[in-house]
Amino acid sequence: MIADIATRFEPRSMRHPGPAAASRLVTASEPSARAALVVLPTGVDLLSGLVDAAGEAPAAVFTLLSGELSRCVHCLAAPDVTGRTVATYTDWLCFADATVLGGSATIGWSVDGARMVHSHAWFALPASGTLGGGHLDPARCIVGREGLRLRATFFEQIDVHQSPDLETNHAVFAPAAIGEPA
Repeated sequence: MIADIATRFEPRSMRHPGPAAASRLVTASEPSARAALVVLPTGVDLLSGLVDAAGEAPAAVFTLLSGELSRCVHCLAAPDVTGRTVATYTDWLCFADATVLGGSATIGWSVDGARMVHSHAWFALPASGTLGGGHLDPARCIVGREGLRLRATFFEQIDVHQSPDLETNHAVFAPAAIGEPA
């Protein structure tokens, strides 16, 4: 099913509907950022597990190394037929017992000021013998019986905020040093 969905979309040239930003690449660095290995326990949802792991750190990034999701809820990019954006998302796809092969997650703050996790992963689905991947719904993904192992970097001087982007018509995450505008 995943392979079928992924092959239905033809390659295409994309141009965002809004004015191009002067610089698309936004970076921030913090030499004193803390690194750690983290294991999320069985039964926790990915959102709560990552937010708890980050603790008081204003922002964190994670590399998903290995483990399982007993429930894996994700979507894929899809053309936006309305033209408001270049791409939107498919409906949510839900699978049981996914083996995580890799991925990433960033913790920051949503447009409305709530804690937010933006995550993508790729995984194997042993029941069907297929591979999949996409944009995860962290609140609905549940860590499986083997836990989920991650490499974490915690920031104290960098914050990540989601804000509207005029070029893409999406809200996007961007880092900024604490005290500087995002």
